[in-house]
Amino acid sequence: MDRKASLGWGMLLLLILLMAGACQQPAYYPPPVYYYVTPPVTYLRDCPSYDCGVTTNLYSGDQVEFLDRNEYGWDRVRVTRTGAVGWIPEQLLSPAPVPPVYYVALNTVYLRDCADYNCRSLELLYRGDRVEKIEQNYLGWWRVKSNKTGNIGWVPASALSPTPGPPYYYVNVTSLALRAGPSTGSKILTTLGFNQQVEWLGLGPGGWAQVRDTRTGIIGWAAARYLESFPVSYPKPVYKKPKAGAKKAAPKEEEEAPAPTPAKPKAM
Repeated sequence: MDRKASLGWGMLLLLILLMAGACQQPAYYPPPVYYYVTPPVTYLRDCPSYDCGVTTNLYSGDQVEFLDRNEYGWDRVRVTRTGAVGWIPEQLLSPAPVPPVYYVALNTVYLRDCADYNCRSLELLYRGDRVEKIEQNYLGWWRVKSNKTGNIGWVPASALSPTPGPPYYYVNVTSLALRAGPSTGSKILTTLGFNQQVEWLGLGPGGWAQVRDTRTGIIGWAAARYLESFPVSYPKPVYKKPKAGAKKAAPKEEEEAPAPTPAKPKAM
């Protein structure tokens, strides 16, 4: 084959390759879809159920990337802040960013100079006071600016609400004893039913919450671990510790669960 023929074949091969490349469509990747967490504090779980393990805590305003959704209304997401992947109910997400202005939901809470109950208090905030969120840490504390004084400090995220008014929680077990004091030995005032709404008044010693039953107006104490910031689909199982030498019984009400170890009260 002479030089001209070789050059012709080479040009033809190059032309074929260019045409083949032009026929291939570039890969298309849809842009990511982002949502924002709405409750002050909630959980990312390792599977789409309230019985699944908690992967990490999520806080109001956290941005998550939507990955998938199942038929029961659970979304699989990736947390922008940490990269953690897990499941969360879709009703706890908003397509629009959550505004940075929040309201104090407890009767009183201290604005502190660091993220700990033992830190120096800068200001006493009251229910309804407005604060502007600046940042948050991994322990459930937010750094905020007080609108009425301009002071900047830290408060627990659970003390704030995106809307004015009291924070409401819901019973996540079949029945929950509302007691006269923060102890399983205290008198039972009434029994709360599954998904019954209560108004959160404050957190006491040993993980007990002071709440108001919105149905009857009765104020008492309940174990905070059996309260959620949103209604749940089905009751959470409660473990009953068997007595020595006794047969293991099926779990019943909260008051039969082991009492939390009393802790020194911390000022809110």
